[in-house]
Amino acid sequence: MFFWYFAARDDPKNKPMTLWLNGGPGSDSLIGLFLENGPCNVTEDVVTQLNPYSWNEASNMLYLSQPLGVGFSYEGYGDGTHEDGSPVIGPMSNTSVDGRWAVVDPDRTNTTEAAAIGAWQIIQVLLGVAEETKDTRLSNRTFNLWTQQYGGHYGPTFYRYFSDQNEAIQNGSISGYSMTMDTLGIISGLIDEQIQTPYYPEFAVNNTYGIKAVNDSIYSFMKQAYETPGGCSYQLQLCADGLDADPTNKDTLRYCSTAASSCYSFVEQPYYDYSERAAQDIRSLEEDFHLPTYWLDYLASAFFSDEIGANVNYSFANANVSLGFDRTGDAAYPFFKRDLEWVLDRGVRVALVHGDADYIANWFGGEAVSLALNHSHAAHFRAAGYAPFVVDGDEYGVVREYGNLSFTRVYEAGHLVPYHQPKASLELFRRAVNGLDIATGKTVVSGHFGTNGTAQATHTEAYPGPPGETGK
Repeated sequence: MFFWYFAARDDPKNKPMTLWLNGGPGSDSLIGLFLENGPCNVTEDVVTQLNPYSWNEASNMLYLSQPLGVGFSYEGYGDGTHEDGSPVIGPMSNTSVDGRWAVVDPDRTNTTEAAAIGAWQIIQVLLGVAEETKDTRLSNRTFNLWTQQYGGHYGPTFYRYFSDQNEAIQNGSISGYSMTMDTLGIISGLIDEQIQTPYYPEFAVNNTYGIKAVNDSIYSFMKQAYETPGGCSYQLQLCADGLDADPTNKDTLRYCSTAASSCYSFVEQPYYDYSERAAQDIRSLEEDFHLPTYWLDYLASAFFSDEIGANVNYSFANANVSLGFDRTGDAAYPFFKRDLEWVLDRGVRVALVHGDADYIANWFGGEAVSLALNHSHAAHFRAAGYAPFVVDGDEYGVVREYGNLSFTRVYEAGHLVPYHQPKASLELFRRAVNGLDIATGKTVVSGHFGTNGTAQATHTEAYPGPPGETGK
């Protein structure tokens, strides 16, 4: 399994370690490294340049390509032609590339719980090597996990599994290297399908940019597909009930797979089919939305492959990994909200962050999850108001925070929040891992700290767009 570790730019031995995971499932964490928060960007000349907003300004950073088959990670490989048609980021300059590619058994790692085991093992290997070599850059065992999109699944379940393993190490049940579990950050998180799915039609027509992305007929279809008897909501509940009764039952896994597929196809997907707008940023037409791909050419270069000793060609997303998760219906599982509640009740600081232009994991659904979480400070969190999220005198969003939970809406940011708002994202991260309030960064957060402000995040942005641009 491939990982890339970057020591903090200043005083690494006294800085925490942060594991960064992109989502998918099957999307590589090097997306985050090169497009969002890593130490280098890649220019159009396919050379690297320093990123002043890299998160290793505040922490040692570990980027993990997981599960096996993602990025440069592999269990087995084969020679052939790779057709890269994933819509997540975009193709390399050559979409058909002859080379050696990871071969993946879709059923090998096909749930979030299974993926957590592999991630933990790699962290243990890294800590073990640091111990043997007396590498002081990893002498601080304070641990943070920050993740994105499907990280709404990864984050809570990985964190709970890591915490369980820590306890087992500390009580002598297993051998290993324990860590001090500190923060969990989830950016653009898909945490609970039952809660978040009904906000797809709402965001498509009632977002804070004034963009009506689909017409009334499509909007009504999306809503009915969720609400109708036997529809998305019913199927999600059938999945949840089955898992509670017997999580190993094959019929239950089939129910969950059907639920995830149905909710995607009939509630979420009509936006993609009919709006002509970008999924990652509703402000942009799909045909005009492009993220830089120079970094893909950099990773595909012979120079880079030789430098790292790569045995396989790079792929930023693996469809077979995603297929395995689809087969089990992992996306529809109800466990992730429960795991997040468990994490909160253990006193871990949790930061939920959403860009307000993102459709895929829109902030309407993210806010709903934050308010639905049942934990020891839930009532106080719901009563807290939205305070401005300010960096160097500029307001980048609003945040509701109480105790160890915060929910931040970041203005003018799409799905990849650190890409759209790099300065604000670095400062939010820095405040979170240093125990400071998200709104100002001036107050050390205690168990009873809470923000004051309005009950609703009502800020709007005028976005007229071209005439007639209101969806089909």
